[in-house]
Amino acid sequence: MRSPPSRYRAILAALAVGITPLAVHAVDPPARPVQQLRVYQLFDATSGAFHDRFRDHARRIMARHGFDIVAMWETRTERGPEFVYLLNWPDEATMRRAWRAFLADDEWIRIKQESASEHGPMVGDIEERVLRPTDYSPALR
Repeated sequence: MRSPPSRYRAILAALAVGITPLAVHAVDPPARPVQQLRVYQLFDATSGAFHDRFRDHARRIMARHGFDIVAMWETRTERGPEFVYLLNWPDEATMRRAWRAFLADDEWIRIKQESASEHGPMVGDIEERVLRPTDYSPALR
């Protein structure tokens, strides 16, 4: 009996170890840039301390971990003040790694504990949205 053509040998070998033929040729989609929108509920009594901490410490430590902050805003809803900011990321995997590193950063942990003990709670609810561009979206400037 003749052996199967070489293009089928890889598929047969994969089937023998339990890998489906689709997995043999599966390729991860290319990493795509994303933006991340973060919305923090603030409290009137401590919003000044929050802004001091973000301006003087969080931005600097975030930059050390590769954060690219595009813009920051303050807004007000019926619940009170909110801090909103937008980040650029080369891809979602990089974003997740950077957040893990930032949240585990010893300096950030210390600063967050110190400011919380001095001022009390500064942030209520946090909303996060990962923004993936549509195929018809204009390029960001």
